[in-house]
Amino acid sequence: MFKNKILRYLFFIFLILGIVSNVANIYFVLPHFEELFIRNVEDEAVRIGNHLSDMYFTENKPVKADDVAVIEHSINEHIKNLHLINLKIFSPDGEILYSLNRMDISTVNKKEYFHNIVANGRPYTKLVEKDTISLEGQNVIADVIEAYVPIMSEGRFMGAFEIYYDVTGKNDALHKAIFKASVMLVVMTVGGFILSIMILMQLDKTMTRQKKIEEDLKTYSDRLQNTNRELQDFAHIASHDLQEPLRKITAFSERLKTRYASVLDETGLDYMKRMQNAAHRMQNLIEGLLAYSRVTSKARAFEAVDLSAVAHEVLSDLELRIHNSGGKVEIGELPIIQADPLQMRQLLQNLIANALKFHREDEHPFVRVTSSSTNGGHPASGNLCHISIEDNGIGFDGKYTERIFGVFQRLHGRQEYEGSGIGLSVCRRIVERHGGSINVKSTPGKGAKFIITLPAEHREGESNVS
Repeated sequence: MFKNKILRYLFFIFLILGIVSNVANIYFVLPHFEELFIRNVEDEAVRIGNHLSDMYFTENKPVKADDVAVIEHSINEHIKNLHLINLKIFSPDGEILYSLNRMDISTVNKKEYFHNIVANGRPYTKLVEKDTISLEGQNVIADVIEAYVPIMSEGRFMGAFEIYYDVTGKNDALHKAIFKASVMLVVMTVGGFILSIMILMQLDKTMTRQKKIEEDLKTYSDRLQNTNRELQDFAHIASHDLQEPLRKITAFSERLKTRYASVLDETGLDYMKRMQNAAHRMQNLIEGLLAYSRVTSKARAFEAVDLSAVAHEVLSDLELRIHNSGGKVEIGELPIIQADPLQMRQLLQNLIANALKFHREDEHPFVRVTSSSTNGGHPASGNLCHISIEDNGIGFDGKYTERIFGVFQRLHGRQEYEGSGIGLSVCRRIVERHGGSINVKSTPGKGAKFIITLPAEHREGESNVS
Protein backbone atom coordinates (compact mmCIF):
# COMPACT_ATOMS: atom_id res chain seq x y z
CA MET A 1 0.00 0.00 0.00
CA PHE A 2 2.73 2.45 1.02
CA LYS A 3 6.08 2.70 -0.73
CA ASN A 4 7.80 4.20 2.27
CA LYS A 5 8.79 1.72 5.00
CA ILE A 6 8.15 4.20 7.84
CA LEU A 7 4.60 4.88 6.59
CA ARG A 8 3.92 1.12 6.49
CA TYR A 9 5.03 0.87 10.12
CA LEU A 10 2.78 3.82 11.06
CA PHE A 11 -0.17 2.18 9.27
CA PHE A 12 0.17 -1.02 11.32
CA ILE A 13 0.73 0.96 14.52
CA PHE A 14 -2.53 2.90 13.96
CA LEU A 15 -4.35 -0.37 13.19
CA ILE A 16 -3.08 -2.05 16.36
CA LEU A 17 -3.86 1.02 18.48
CA GLY A 18 -7.43 1.08 17.15
CA ILE A 19 -7.99 -2.60 18.00
CA VAL A 20 -6.31 -2.37 21.41
CA SER A 21 -8.27 0.77 22.39
CA ASN A 22 -11.62 -0.92 21.63
CA VAL A 23 -10.66 -4.13 23.44
CA ALA A 24 -9.48 -2.10 26.44
CA ASN A 25 -12.73 -0.13 26.42
CA ILE A 26 -14.92 -3.24 26.34
CA TYR A 27 -13.03 -5.37 28.86
CA PHE A 28 -11.50 -2.80 31.19
CA VAL A 29 -12.79 0.77 30.97
CA LEU A 30 -16.53 0.19 30.65
CA PRO A 31 -16.69 -2.57 33.33
CA HIS A 32 -14.80 -0.24 35.63
CA PHE A 33 -17.48 2.45 35.24
CA GLU A 34 -20.19 -0.15 35.84
CA GLU A 35 -18.39 -1.25 39.00
CA LEU A 36 -18.20 2.35 40.24
CA PHE A 37 -21.93 2.79 39.62
CA ILE A 38 -22.79 -0.39 41.51
CA ARG A 39 -20.51 0.58 44.37
CA ASN A 40 -22.21 3.97 44.71
CA VAL A 41 -25.64 2.36 44.77
CA GLU A 42 -24.45 -0.22 47.31
CA ASP A 43 -23.15 2.56 49.52
CA GLU A 44 -26.55 4.22 49.31
CA ALA A 45 -28.26 1.00 50.40
CA VAL A 46 -25.86 0.66 53.34
CA ARG A 47 -26.63 4.25 54.40
CA ILE A 48 -30.34 3.43 54.39
CA GLY A 49 -29.76 0.39 56.59
CA ASN A 50 -27.61 2.35 59.04
CA HIS A 51 -30.22 5.11 59.13
CA LEU A 52 -33.01 2.67 60.01
CA SER A 53 -30.79 0.99 62.59
CA ASP A 54 -30.08 4.32 64.28
CA MET A 55 -33.80 5.17 64.32
CA TYR A 56 -35.30 1.95 65.65
CA PHE A 57 -32.67 -0.23 67.24
CA THR A 58 -30.63 1.89 69.63
CA GLU A 59 -30.99 -0.35 72.70
CA ASN A 60 -28.18 -2.73 73.56
CA LYS A 61 -30.15 -5.94 72.99
CA PRO A 62 -30.80 -8.39 70.15
CA VAL A 63 -33.66 -7.66 67.74
CA LYS A 64 -36.82 -9.66 68.53
CA ALA A 65 -40.21 -10.14 66.88
CA ASP A 66 -41.90 -7.96 69.51
CA ASP A 67 -39.58 -5.05 68.71
CA VAL A 68 -40.39 -5.31 65.02
CA ALA A 69 -44.17 -5.42 65.61
CA VAL A 70 -44.01 -2.02 67.33
CA ILE A 71 -42.25 -0.30 64.42
CA GLU A 72 -43.85 -2.20 61.53
CA HIS A 73 -46.06 0.71 60.44
CA SER A 74 -43.16 3.16 60.41
CA ILE A 75 -41.01 0.67 58.49
CA ASN A 76 -43.73 0.38 55.82
CA GLU A 77 -43.75 4.18 55.40
CA HIS A 78 -39.97 4.25 54.99
CA ILE A 79 -40.15 1.54 52.34
CA LYS A 80 -42.63 3.65 50.34
CA ASN A 81 -40.68 6.87 50.73
CA LEU A 82 -37.35 5.26 49.77
CA HIS A 83 -38.85 3.38 46.80
CA LEU A 84 -37.57 0.05 48.07
CA ILE A 85 -38.76 -3.21 46.56
CA ASN A 86 -38.51 -5.08 49.83
CA LEU A 87 -36.94 -4.86 53.28
CA LYS A 88 -36.25 -7.68 55.70
CA ILE A 89 -35.22 -7.62 59.35
CA PHE A 90 -33.23 -10.55 60.76
CA SER A 91 -32.60 -11.68 64.28
CA PRO A 92 -28.97 -12.48 65.27
CA ASP A 93 -29.46 -16.17 64.40
CA GLY A 94 -30.75 -15.35 60.87
CA GLU A 95 -34.52 -15.67 61.43
CA ILE A 96 -36.60 -13.27 59.31
CA LEU A 97 -38.69 -11.13 61.67
CA TYR A 98 -40.11 -8.76 59.08
CA SER A 99 -40.65 -8.80 55.29
CA LEU A 100 -43.15 -7.31 52.87
CA ASN A 101 -43.62 -10.85 51.68
CA ARG A 102 -45.29 -12.45 54.70
CA MET A 103 -44.33 -15.93 53.55
CA ASP A 104 -40.67 -15.12 54.29
CA ILE A 105 -41.31 -14.47 57.99
CA SER A 106 -39.95 -17.08 60.42
CA THR A 107 -37.66 -18.63 57.80
CA VAL A 108 -33.97 -18.76 58.75
CA ASN A 109 -31.07 -17.58 56.58
CA LYS A 110 -28.40 -20.25 56.92
CA LYS A 111 -26.15 -18.89 54.16
CA GLU A 112 -22.43 -18.70 54.89
CA TYR A 113 -22.14 -15.02 53.94
CA PHE A 114 -24.73 -14.10 56.60
CA HIS A 115 -23.04 -15.87 59.49
CA ASN A 116 -19.41 -15.25 58.45
CA ILE A 117 -19.64 -11.70 57.06
CA VAL A 118 -22.78 -9.89 58.21
CA ALA A 119 -22.74 -11.43 61.72
CA ASN A 120 -19.18 -10.13 62.08
CA GLY A 121 -20.34 -6.55 61.54
CA ARG A 122 -19.54 -6.14 57.84
CA PRO A 123 -22.11 -5.18 55.18
CA TYR A 124 -22.59 -7.56 52.29
CA THR A 125 -23.99 -6.34 48.95
CA LYS A 126 -24.64 -7.77 45.51
CA LEU A 127 -26.21 -6.59 42.24
CA VAL A 128 -28.96 -8.97 41.16
CA GLU A 129 -30.24 -8.37 37.64
CA LYS A 130 -33.89 -8.98 36.80
CA ASP A 131 -35.06 -12.45 35.85
CA THR A 132 -32.26 -13.99 37.92
CA ILE A 133 -32.20 -15.68 41.35
CA SER A 134 -31.53 -13.67 44.51
CA LEU A 135 -29.21 -14.67 47.33
CA GLU A 136 -32.15 -16.40 48.99
CA GLY A 137 -33.02 -18.37 45.82
CA GLN A 138 -35.99 -16.16 44.87
CA ASN A 139 -36.79 -14.95 41.35
CA VAL A 140 -36.08 -11.21 40.98
CA ILE A 141 -38.35 -9.15 38.73
CA ALA A 142 -36.15 -6.01 38.65
CA ASP A 143 -32.52 -4.96 38.83
CA VAL A 144 -31.85 -4.62 42.55
CA ILE A 145 -29.05 -4.17 45.01
CA GLU A 146 -29.33 -6.72 47.83
CA ALA A 147 -27.61 -5.13 50.80
CA TYR A 148 -27.22 -6.81 54.16
CA VAL A 149 -26.51 -4.19 56.83
CA PRO A 150 -25.64 -5.45 60.32
CA ILE A 151 -27.29 -3.90 63.39
CA MET A 152 -24.47 -3.43 65.89
CA SER A 153 -24.40 -2.23 69.49
CA GLU A 154 -21.13 -1.82 71.37
CA GLY A 155 -19.46 -4.18 68.93
CA ARG A 156 -22.09 -6.90 69.32
CA PHE A 157 -24.24 -8.24 66.47
CA MET A 158 -27.92 -7.58 67.28
CA GLY A 159 -29.54 -8.39 63.93
CA ALA A 160 -29.53 -7.22 60.33
CA PHE A 161 -31.46 -5.46 57.59
CA GLU A 162 -31.71 -6.83 54.06
CA ILE A 163 -32.57 -3.99 51.68
CA TYR A 164 -33.74 -4.49 48.10
CA TYR A 165 -32.82 -1.22 46.40
CA ASP A 166 -34.42 -0.83 42.92
CA VAL A 167 -31.80 0.27 40.34
CA THR A 168 -33.60 -0.86 37.19
CA GLY A 169 -33.82 2.63 35.64
CA LYS A 170 -30.29 3.59 36.57
CA ASN A 171 -28.88 0.25 35.43
CA ASP A 172 -30.69 0.49 32.09
CA ALA A 173 -29.43 4.05 31.65
CA LEU A 174 -25.89 2.90 32.45
CA HIS A 175 -26.04 0.08 29.91
CA LYS A 176 -27.43 2.44 27.27
CA ALA A 177 -24.66 4.92 28.00
CA ILE A 178 -22.07 2.13 27.84
CA PHE A 179 -23.54 0.92 24.54
CA LYS A 180 -23.55 4.44 23.07
CA ALA A 181 -20.00 5.01 24.26
CA SER A 182 -18.92 1.72 22.71
CA VAL A 183 -20.60 2.53 19.41
CA MET A 184 -19.14 6.05 19.46
CA LEU A 185 -15.67 4.68 20.17
CA VAL A 186 -15.98 2.18 17.33
CA VAL A 187 -17.19 4.91 14.95
CA MET A 188 -14.39 7.25 16.05
CA THR A 189 -11.83 4.47 15.74
CA VAL A 190 -13.01 3.53 12.25
CA GLY A 191 -13.20 7.19 11.25
CA GLY A 192 -9.79 7.89 12.73
CA PHE A 193 -8.39 4.82 11.01
CA ILE A 194 -9.80 5.91 7.64
CA LEU A 195 -8.51 9.45 8.22
CA SER A 196 -5.11 8.05 9.18
CA ILE A 197 -5.02 6.02 5.97
CA MET A 198 -5.90 9.12 3.93
CA ILE A 199 -3.23 11.18 5.70
CA LEU A 200 -0.63 8.43 5.32
CA MET A 201 -1.50 8.03 1.63
CA GLN A 202 -1.12 11.78 1.14
CA LEU A 203 2.18 11.69 3.04
CA ASP A 204 3.28 8.79 0.87
CA LYS A 205 2.52 10.81 -2.27
CA THR A 206 4.26 13.86 -0.81
CA MET A 207 7.33 11.86 0.16
CA THR A 208 7.40 10.26 -3.29
CA ARG A 209 7.25 13.70 -4.89
CA GLN A 210 9.88 14.93 -2.44
CA LYS A 211 12.14 12.03 -3.36
CA LYS A 212 11.63 12.84 -7.06
CA ILE A 213 12.47 16.49 -6.39
CA GLU A 214 15.59 15.48 -4.47
CA GLU A 215 16.66 13.23 -7.34
CA ASP A 216 16.04 16.05 -9.83
CA LEU A 217 17.99 18.45 -7.61
CA LYS A 218 20.87 16.00 -7.42
CA THR A 219 20.84 15.66 -11.20
CA TYR A 220 20.75 19.43 -11.54
CA SER A 221 23.54 19.77 -8.97
CA ASP A 222 25.67 17.26 -10.87
CA ARG A 223 25.06 19.15 -14.10
CA LEU A 224 25.89 22.42 -12.39
CA GLN A 225 29.13 20.98 -11.04
CA ASN A 226 30.01 19.77 -14.53
CA THR A 227 29.22 23.23 -15.90
CA ASN A 228 31.41 24.82 -13.25
CA ARG A 229 34.24 22.46 -14.12
CA GLU A 230 33.80 23.30 -17.80
CA LEU A 231 33.82 27.00 -16.93
CA GLN A 232 37.02 26.56 -14.94
CA ASP A 233 38.52 24.64 -17.86
CA PHE A 234 37.51 27.49 -20.13
CA ALA A 235 39.10 29.99 -17.76
CA HIS A 236 42.31 28.02 -17.97
CA ILE A 237 42.12 27.97 -21.77
CA ALA A 238 41.24 31.67 -21.88
CA SER A 239 44.12 32.57 -19.60
CA HIS A 240 46.68 30.61 -21.60
CA ASP A 241 45.72 29.19 -24.99
CA LEU A 242 43.43 32.03 -26.20
CA GLN A 243 45.56 34.88 -24.94
CA GLU A 244 48.77 33.59 -26.52
CA PRO A 245 47.67 34.01 -30.17
CA LEU A 246 45.89 37.24 -29.22
CA ARG A 247 49.13 38.64 -27.83
CA LYS A 248 50.87 37.72 -31.08
CA ILE A 249 48.20 39.47 -33.12
CA THR A 250 48.64 42.57 -30.97
CA ALA A 251 52.45 42.42 -31.13
CA PHE A 252 52.67 41.90 -34.89
CA SER A 253 50.06 44.58 -35.59
CA GLU A 254 52.10 46.99 -33.49
CA ARG A 255 55.28 46.08 -35.46
CA LEU A 256 53.36 46.51 -38.70
CA LYS A 257 52.26 49.96 -37.61
CA THR A 258 55.76 50.96 -36.48
CA ARG A 259 57.75 49.63 -39.46
CA TYR A 260 55.39 49.76 -42.40
CA ALA A 261 52.94 52.56 -41.65
CA SER A 262 54.77 54.79 -44.14
CA VAL A 263 54.17 52.41 -47.05
CA LEU A 264 50.48 51.81 -46.28
CA ASP A 265 47.81 53.94 -47.85
CA GLU A 266 44.88 55.36 -45.93
CA THR A 267 42.77 52.23 -46.41
CA GLY A 268 45.58 49.98 -45.14
CA LEU A 269 46.07 52.15 -42.07
CA ASP A 270 42.32 51.98 -41.40
CA TYR A 271 42.35 48.19 -41.65
CA MET A 272 45.29 47.99 -39.25
CA LYS A 273 43.54 50.29 -36.76
CA ARG A 274 40.39 48.15 -36.91
CA MET A 275 42.47 45.02 -36.34
CA GLN A 276 44.13 46.53 -33.25
CA ASN A 277 40.77 47.72 -31.86
CA ALA A 278 39.27 44.27 -32.40
CA ALA A 279 42.23 42.65 -30.66
CA HIS A 280 41.85 45.10 -27.75
CA ARG A 281 38.13 44.30 -27.46
CA MET A 282 38.88 40.59 -27.52
CA GLN A 283 41.43 41.08 -24.76
CA ASN A 284 38.81 42.94 -22.67
CA LEU A 285 36.25 40.17 -23.25
CA ILE A 286 38.68 37.45 -22.20
CA GLU A 287 39.69 39.40 -19.10
CA GLY A 288 36.01 39.96 -18.28
CA LEU A 289 35.20 36.26 -18.59
CA LEU A 290 38.19 35.41 -16.45
CA ALA A 291 37.00 37.86 -13.80
CA TYR A 292 33.49 36.34 -13.95
CA SER A 293 34.74 32.75 -13.55
CA ARG A 294 37.21 33.65 -10.81
CA VAL A 295 34.40 34.86 -8.51
CA THR A 296 34.08 31.21 -7.45
CA SER A 297 37.14 29.46 -8.83
CA LYS A 298 39.60 31.86 -7.16
CA ALA A 299 37.45 32.70 -4.13
CA ARG A 300 39.01 33.23 -0.71
CA ALA A 301 37.69 32.52 2.78
CA PHE A 302 35.70 35.27 4.49
CA GLU A 303 37.41 37.54 6.99
CA ALA A 304 36.79 40.91 8.65
CA VAL A 305 36.84 43.57 5.91
CA ASP A 306 36.76 47.33 6.56
CA LEU A 307 34.73 48.58 3.60
CA SER A 308 35.73 52.19 4.30
CA ALA A 309 39.41 51.28 3.88
CA VAL A 310 38.63 49.26 0.74
CA ALA A 311 36.65 52.16 -0.76
CA HIS A 312 39.52 54.60 -0.22
CA GLU A 313 41.95 52.13 -1.84
CA VAL A 314 39.62 52.02 -4.84
CA LEU A 315 39.63 55.83 -5.02
CA SER A 316 43.43 55.74 -5.07
CA ASP A 317 43.34 53.32 -8.02
CA LEU A 318 40.82 55.52 -9.86
CA GLU A 319 42.54 58.80 -9.01
CA LEU A 320 43.61 59.53 -12.61
CA ARG A 321 40.15 58.77 -14.01
CA ILE A 322 38.51 60.97 -11.38
CA HIS A 323 40.93 63.80 -12.18
CA ASN A 324 40.48 63.54 -15.97
CA SER A 325 36.69 63.53 -15.69
CA GLY A 326 36.61 66.40 -13.18
CA GLY A 327 34.51 64.20 -10.95
CA LYS A 328 34.11 63.86 -7.20
CA VAL A 329 33.53 60.77 -5.03
CA GLU A 330 32.24 60.99 -1.45
CA ILE A 331 32.76 58.00 0.86
CA GLY A 332 30.51 57.87 3.92
CA GLU A 333 30.92 55.68 6.98
CA LEU A 334 31.01 52.07 5.82
CA PRO A 335 30.84 48.97 8.07
CA ILE A 336 33.27 46.19 8.85
CA ILE A 337 31.79 42.91 7.59
CA GLN A 338 32.76 39.28 7.07
CA ALA A 339 33.66 39.00 3.37
CA ASP A 340 36.25 38.18 0.72
CA PRO A 341 38.49 41.31 0.72
CA LEU A 342 39.58 41.05 -2.93
CA GLN A 343 36.03 40.59 -4.15
CA MET A 344 34.78 43.54 -2.07
CA ARG A 345 37.45 45.67 -3.74
CA GLN A 346 36.44 44.39 -7.17
CA LEU A 347 32.76 45.05 -6.40
CA LEU A 348 33.26 48.66 -5.29
CA GLN A 349 35.74 49.39 -8.08
CA ASN A 350 33.36 48.14 -10.79
CA LEU A 351 30.42 50.17 -9.47
CA ILE A 352 32.35 53.41 -8.82
CA ALA A 353 34.15 53.13 -12.19
CA ASN A 354 30.79 52.67 -13.94
CA ALA A 355 29.37 55.71 -12.14
CA LEU A 356 32.33 57.80 -13.37
CA LYS A 357 32.12 56.41 -16.90
CA PHE A 358 28.41 56.92 -17.59
CA HIS A 359 28.25 60.68 -16.86
CA ARG A 360 26.56 63.48 -18.74
CA GLU A 361 28.74 65.61 -21.01
CA ASP A 362 27.39 68.85 -19.55
CA GLU A 363 28.08 67.95 -15.91
CA HIS A 364 31.02 66.58 -13.95
CA PRO A 365 30.37 63.16 -12.39
CA PHE A 366 29.49 63.02 -8.69
CA VAL A 367 29.38 59.71 -6.82
CA ARG A 368 28.23 59.16 -3.23
CA VAL A 369 28.90 55.90 -1.33
CA THR A 370 26.90 55.45 1.90
CA SER A 371 25.60 52.66 4.11
CA SER A 372 22.85 51.82 6.60
CA SER A 373 21.76 48.82 8.67
CA THR A 374 18.50 46.93 9.13
CA ASN A 375 17.83 48.64 12.50
CA GLY A 376 18.68 52.14 11.31
CA GLY A 377 21.65 52.46 13.67
CA HIS A 378 25.37 52.05 13.12
CA PRO A 379 26.07 50.36 9.76
CA ALA A 380 27.69 47.36 11.40
CA SER A 381 25.11 46.95 14.20
CA GLY A 382 22.40 45.22 12.19
CA ASN A 383 22.26 41.72 10.80
CA LEU A 384 22.24 43.16 7.28
CA CYS A 385 24.06 46.19 5.93
CA HIS A 386 23.01 48.20 2.88
CA ILE A 387 25.68 49.85 0.70
CA SER A 388 24.45 52.54 -1.72
CA ILE A 389 26.44 53.85 -4.72
CA GLU A 390 24.56 56.82 -6.16
CA ASP A 391 25.58 58.99 -9.13
CA ASN A 392 24.31 61.90 -11.23
CA GLY A 393 25.01 60.20 -14.55
CA ILE A 394 22.96 59.46 -17.64
CA GLY A 395 20.77 56.85 -15.95
CA PHE A 396 18.64 54.36 -17.89
CA ASP A 397 15.07 53.18 -18.33
CA GLY A 398 13.82 51.02 -15.45
CA LYS A 399 12.70 48.27 -17.85
CA TYR A 400 16.37 47.37 -18.35
CA THR A 401 17.00 46.83 -14.62
CA GLU A 402 17.43 43.06 -14.96
CA ARG A 403 19.12 43.12 -18.35
CA ILE A 404 22.13 45.16 -17.24
CA PHE A 405 23.26 42.35 -14.90
CA GLY A 406 23.53 39.82 -17.75
CA VAL A 407 26.83 38.74 -19.29
CA PHE A 408 27.82 40.82 -22.37
CA GLN A 409 24.74 43.03 -21.98
CA ARG A 410 25.17 46.66 -23.05
CA LEU A 411 22.69 49.53 -23.24
CA HIS A 412 25.06 51.74 -25.27
CA GLY A 413 27.31 51.24 -28.29
CA ARG A 414 31.06 50.71 -28.03
CA GLN A 415 31.61 54.02 -29.76
CA GLU A 416 29.89 55.88 -26.90
CA TYR A 417 31.24 54.02 -23.87
CA GLU A 418 34.02 51.46 -23.67
CA GLY A 419 33.65 48.16 -21.82
CA SER A 420 32.97 44.44 -22.23
CA GLY A 421 29.47 44.31 -20.71
CA ILE A 422 30.55 41.88 -17.98
CA GLY A 423 31.29 44.21 -15.04
CA LEU A 424 27.79 44.27 -13.50
CA SER A 425 27.32 40.51 -13.94
CA VAL A 426 30.56 40.05 -11.97
CA CYS A 427 29.16 42.38 -9.27
CA ARG A 428 25.96 40.34 -8.97
CA ARG A 429 27.89 37.08 -8.76
CA ILE A 430 30.13 38.46 -6.00
CA VAL A 431 27.13 39.71 -3.99
CA GLU A 432 25.23 36.42 -4.36
CA ARG A 433 28.31 34.46 -3.30
CA HIS A 434 28.23 36.50 -0.06
CA GLY A 435 24.55 35.65 0.51
CA GLY A 436 23.35 39.15 -0.44
CA SER A 437 21.48 40.93 -3.22
CA ILE A 438 22.04 43.87 -5.57
CA ASN A 439 19.33 46.14 -6.96
CA VAL A 440 19.27 49.39 -8.88
CA LYS A 441 16.94 52.38 -9.21
CA SER A 442 17.38 54.70 -12.17
CA THR A 443 15.68 57.33 -14.30
CA PRO A 444 17.01 58.44 -17.70
CA GLY A 445 19.02 61.66 -17.30
CA LYS A 446 18.84 61.59 -13.47
CA GLY A 447 21.51 59.08 -12.53
CA ALA A 448 21.37 55.65 -10.94
CA LYS A 449 21.47 54.24 -7.42
CA PHE A 450 22.85 50.74 -6.83
CA ILE A 451 21.85 49.19 -3.49
CA ILE A 452 23.87 46.24 -2.20
CA THR A 453 22.53 44.23 0.75
CA LEU A 454 25.07 42.00 2.53
CA PRO A 455 25.08 40.01 5.79
CA ALA A 456 27.29 41.76 8.35
CA GLU A 457 28.38 38.39 9.75
CA HIS A 458 28.52 34.76 8.68
CA ARG A 459 28.46 31.59 10.75
CA GLU A 460 31.83 30.50 12.07
CA GLY A 461 33.74 28.54 9.46
CA GLU A 462 31.50 29.66 6.59
CA SER A 463 33.37 30.87 3.53
CA ASN A 464 31.01 30.19 0.59
CA VAL A 465 33.90 29.06 -1.53
CA SER A 466 32.10 27.36 -4.44
